[in-house]
Amino acid sequence: MSRLSAVRPAYWISGVLLVVAVVVPLLVPTYAKADPHLWGFPFFYWYQLMWVFLSAILVSISYRLLRAEERRRRAAQGLGDPDAPDADTEEAGR
Repeated sequence: MSRLSAVRPAYWISGVLLVVAVVVPLLVPTYAKADPHLWGFPFFYWYQLMWVFLSAILVSISYRLLRAEERRRRAAQGLGDPDAPDADTEEAGR
């Protein structure tokens, strides 16, 4: 079995979401134009502003996917919930 098959889908999806959030706003030729206008703003400005919000949403989804995967992994190993208030003190006492 290859190491690639051991990677969970949550990691792949998170990676793709992060790549989209970083790479798409860097493709300047896609938005270096004035038309169409939105509420009086040229395309150049509202497109970039739209990607600020979209990137925040994509990063948030990625974070939640990875956090859920980490919880599943820790539960499978019997390490408990990492968000529990006494999880750090419990691990330090071991």
